[in-house]
Amino acid sequence: MILRSPLSGSRRRGISLVLVVVSLVALMGVLAISLEGGLLLAERRNALATADAAAESAAADLYYHHYVNFGKDSAGTGKATALYVANLNGYDNDGVKNKVTVNIPPLSGPNVGRDSYVEVIVEYYHTRGFSALFGADKVPVRARTVAIGKPTAGEFGVLVLDPTLKSAFNANGGSNITVRKVPVIVNSTSSEGSIAGGGSTINAPGYQLAGNYTTSGGGTFIGPISTGVVPTLDPLRFMPEPDTSNMTVQSKRKEQFTSGTTVLYPGVYKGGINASSSASVVLMPGIYYMDQGGFQFSGQGSLTGEGVMIYNKPGNGNSNGVSISANGAVNLSAPTSGIYKGMMLFQERTADVTASISGGSNMNISGTFYFAGSLLSVTGSAGFANFGSQYISRAMNAQGTGTIYVDWDPNKVAMTRLITIVE
Repeated sequence: MILRSPLSGSRRRGISLVLVVVSLVALMGVLAISLEGGLLLAERRNALATADAAAESAAADLYYHHYVNFGKDSAGTGKATALYVANLNGYDNDGVKNKVTVNIPPLSGPNVGRDSYVEVIVEYYHTRGFSALFGADKVPVRARTVAIGKPTAGEFGVLVLDPTLKSAFNANGGSNITVRKVPVIVNSTSSEGSIAGGGSTINAPGYQLAGNYTTSGGGTFIGPISTGVVPTLDPLRFMPEPDTSNMTVQSKRKEQFTSGTTVLYPGVYKGGINASSSASVVLMPGIYYMDQGGFQFSGQGSLTGEGVMIYNKPGNGNSNGVSISANGAVNLSAPTSGIYKGMMLFQERTADVTASISGGSNMNISGTFYFAGSLLSVTGSAGFANFGSQYISRAMNAQGTGTIYVDWDPNKVAMTRLITIVE
């Protein structure tokens, strides 16, 4: 016979009760961590989204004021914009429930002290719920974003914008085109969006084609080709057209010259400018606004201008386009500062009026040719010619027997808008 103590059963039940209590505490802890952790993760996502939005908004402000402040937040508008956006997202920077810190330029990370960069830090102080079992202090939630806002050079030599056109980029007639340092980009999704034929040669560091390409008659693309790439949006679509309200009206009818040397000054030319035969033209620095009539230069004379941008508002008819076709010397350079830095030729975006540039070794033009709505035709006649630093057009046609250089230089092309998160 086994004798049992009358207290052994109750002792076992007491031990079980202790184990149950301990297990419940552990389970409650796990539940608290799970629920609290979910809330913290949700708050972290909110804080990061707010930091992203605030940083990008401040970067947009830095870009907008770049040509006045050059990347600095001199008037504090960038910081004010970031704080305003954070407040709209529920982070009012009260210092108790949350704190929003805006540093222009950043005070931490790889972009410390760099102009045009903004650092936004969003902190939220989470009041414990279930996790109050482990302490009464608030749990900080932190998110950090760095963004940049400034003009920058678009890294391409030729950009053809038409989305579907066959032969959107077309080289024929023995033309030779050399694009230096940067790729050729063609947005056309056509299987024949880019064509090299008739013995023409295109030489570039690379080609980014949304569609495909063909060659015929000895035509050649030299350089690595990528097809099926995502089309590139017009990088200058945000650039404003010149405001004529503060410009001098230099002429109320078409200016025509056939001989001698004429010095012209920036301003509005109603009816445009036409120089031909033996006429030579000197353009003083500034913006030349062709209010219909276009800009045409041809003949034996010379065309000279430093720090010049020619803007064309053509109205109706191809006769109102931009045409430079000279046997004499042509030396043109774009502005070196301001919003139109690097912009040589700029035609009204919606205008479908062909632009034509042709010449030979006498041709030396730097800057961007921007014809977003029209065909750009370039013709090299003999020798080597610098035909600008960058082309952006709806379509492009190259021909002739000369060699055309598109000599890309980040300091000599139009500035595109760069607003993006970098950290």
